[in-house]
Amino acid sequence: MAEPRYLILGGAGYFGARLAQALRADSAVTVTARRASVARTDWAQKSGISLVAYDSNDAAGFDFEGEFDAIINLAMPGAAEAGADAEAARTRGLATAQLCQRWLKEGRAGRLVHFSTFHVYGAGGRETYDEADLAAPTHPYGQAHLACEQLLADESRAFVLRPSNMVGCPAHADLGDQAKLLFLDLCRQAVSGEMRLGNDGLSYRDFLPFEDAIQAVRLLLKLESSDERLFNLAQGTATRLDEAARLIQAAALPQSVRMSFGNGSDAFRAPFCVNTTRLQKLGWKPLGSLEAEARNTIRFFT
Repeated sequence: MAEPRYLILGGAGYFGARLAQALRADSAVTVTARRASVARTDWAQKSGISLVAYDSNDAAGFDFEGEFDAIINLAMPGAAEAGADAEAARTRGLATAQLCQRWLKEGRAGRLVHFSTFHVYGAGGRETYDEADLAAPTHPYGQAHLACEQLLADESRAFVLRPSNMVGCPAHADLGDQAKLLFLDLCRQAVSGEMRLGNDGLSYRDFLPFEDAIQAVRLLLKLESSDERLFNLAQGTATRLDEAARLIQAAALPQSVRMSFGNGSDAFRAPFCVNTTRLQKLGWKPLGSLEAEARNTIRFFT
């Protein structure tokens, strides 16, 4: 039998590259990148992955030959982009979602796994986050993602994932704006021997190791049928930021790393739980290790 063919839009980025590598073990993988670079090109060639250019500002000009068993859409504007220009972010996100929708309708893709975000639920303050809860994003980032969810809501072959903070060791060195993400920044700082968290460390995040997110994608790629098509993707239990920072500090051993905190804060000031029962009913079992991802990321930066 021919190996499955997957197209990962935005698949040369932080999580996308790790996902592409994992799927390449038993399938043909094509990834897109908004911009090429030496690091991304070398990574793709060494991994046996096809790398093509795609910019959602020119979505009408992007196409591909043949058919794919599935498309995985990670090509959404980031939070910083959305904050800087909300309407442009929404327009770009919808352009990519509409492309995916068209390919489904034309029979050129067997299914779609679309990555939305936990931030469609809005600012913090809830004790639990469930797919049946009202999505009420207040930031343009969440609003752009929700618009794409609504566009795909009636597509029977489209699965939507709402991930929390996915973290892990990068596949290559070109991380773009995502290099500023908290987990990556702290791991990079740990290599220098001194870590400083910009806030007071008393806020909470749900950190999900990449391996668990990859397992969820594999599950949806093979799923024969499901009454549900919208899923939270999270560890389930939030971790306080000072505890996460100390976990990274410990992962840097035997090197001694000093740590200090700032005085900033945000909306997620209390523990919360992201309900992942829907995904677990399909057979998803999160077994990834945040400690292992921290150790590997520190080695990567070293």
